[in-house]
Amino acid sequence: MRWHKDLILDKDPADVVDYTISFGQLLQADVISTATVTVENITKDSSSVSGNTVTIWLSGGTDGTIATVTMTIVTTNSTPRTFERSFKVRIQNQ
Repeated sequence: MRWHKDLILDKDPADVVDYTISFGQLLQADVISTATVTVENITKDSSSVSGNTVTIWLSGGTDGTIATVTMTIVTTNSTPRTFERSFKVRIQNQ
């Protein structure tokens, strides 16, 4: 999926799921060198970078809460650019 400022995803508290977020439109020809992912109200199991996408594995969370996932990405440009973007995960029993 493509990142946008109002991105809200749904997740059951028992699910362990991956979300792949594309920054292609933002970065255009540039690629991500590193991505640091922090979370609130949910568990980050792992994260990885490929080209201009970030994949994040999430688990847990409490039913009825909203989790926040924040990504800080640095590009491979000769003058690296840094972007911070976040999205919400709505935790609810499915």
